Amino acid sequence: MSPNSSPTYLLTAASGHIGNRLVPLLLSHPSKPNIVLPTRDVARLTSQLLTKANGPRVQIVEGDIQDPIFLEATLKTHGVTATFVCLTGENELMATLNFFDAVRRVETVKHLVYLSACGDFDLDAIRAGTLRNNAAGHVLVKSIIESKLRYGLTVPQSQPGGFSWTIIGPSLFYDNDLRSKQSMLEQGFFDEPLGSKGVSRVDPGDIALAVSNALQDDGKVWANKKIMIGSLARYTNLEVAKLWSEAIGIEITPALSDEEGLATFEEHYRGILSPVWARDLRLMYELFDAQGFGMSEDEYRDQVALLGRSPTSYEEFVRKTAESWKT
Repeated sequence: MSPNSSPTYLLTAASGHIGNRLVPLLLSHPSKPNIVLPTRDVARLTSQLLTKANGPRVQIVEGDIQDPIFLEATLKTHGVTATFVCLTGENELMATLNFFDAVRRVETVKHLVYLSACGDFDLDAIRAGTLRNNAAGHVLVKSIIESKLRYGLTVPQSQPGGFSWTIIGPSLFYDNDLRSKQSMLEQGFFDEPLGSKGVSRVDPGDIALAVSNALQDDGKVWANKKIMIGSLARYTNLEVAKLWSEAIGIEITPALSDEEGLATFEEHYRGILSPVWARDLRLMYELFDAQGFGMSEDEYRDQVALLGRSPTSYEEFVRKTAESWKT
């Protein structure tokens, strides 16, 4: 890419919690990037983004992002220079590896930002036992994908087919709490079993800012690094319930991570999602109760450097959200 030309970014999951915050961030950036948004439903995505995606610098392209032939053609046609990869679901592994391969084949993409999960998935950490209590497939798959980026890419960015990467590792989204709104207001019960060891919490807006800054960096400072995003503090089930109790003004009791609490959680989500996903989520919450979920002080400092500020306050999110429920 010429130093004077605008970059072109292909973003996956543009209508999601991160994507709908990321698009306006990028459009407001002085570099004036062009943005390509692939989707299976152009009308739906346009409606979801509303005015955020208006203008000549945004191209919404209809097609299946998990189809590698469509993806290669889209990357090539639009001269994409960097991309944000956020793919989830039961075929996440194959779809993401196919995405990396498409990037290699088209040769125009020189930087890739991958959304993973908070946690050290380097080989040394794995040998030391970081995966020992982790049986949740939607988390473990990210360690495999990270390994491909860390150890399976041999072509440098400067060569045809080579690209640098930045991994973003968010903790547990603030927005998850919104699923407990009805049970808190009607039953005084926070129904997500967060466990007794504590979990870091993250604002999706902070994730979007991290992705935006990593794309703009283009592999200069943050090449081939993983940055955790979220609070340094870890909140236990009791602490979260107390925060909501104080904000709402009623006593909130948290779900427990004992056999009964986890079985109740799994049964509830069997009907909402599927038996496979319900069990996988249960396994994740068992992990949280066994060892907690968060980052080190050094990892937190890296986050502040990438964001250019401290992450937002979970306590403030709870307070403002509770206030909005009272109006």
